Amino acid sequence: MKVGDWHKTHWVDEKGNRATIQDILLKLQDEPVVLLKIDDLTHISSVTIEEHKKQTADLSFPIIVVEKDGEFQSILDGHHRRQKAVDENRTHILAKVIRDKVI
Repeated sequence: MKVGDWHKTHWVDEKGNRATIQDILLKLQDEPVVLLKIDDLTHISSVTIEEHKKQTADLSFPIIVVEKDGEFQSILDGHHRRQKAVDENRTHILAKVIRDKVI
């Protein structure tokens, strides 16, 4: 992805429904920012972490996490921020949580 192309980020479910990052942010606009334990996210697999993106990641912006049946299932946005928090030995990270279907 080119710099500035973050707005093209999207997800497609098993039925082919598409949700953009803008759709997700709109859905979360009234949700509170919460403080999550990093340990509660360690079971979630990561993506390839680019060192320069991790170094410039701003931990004041919340990550976006999907919760289903009381368990965090995935990180939609914020893998670089999570890794930066882990590398800095932080115990918590700011997050917004989606508690139902993404699309």
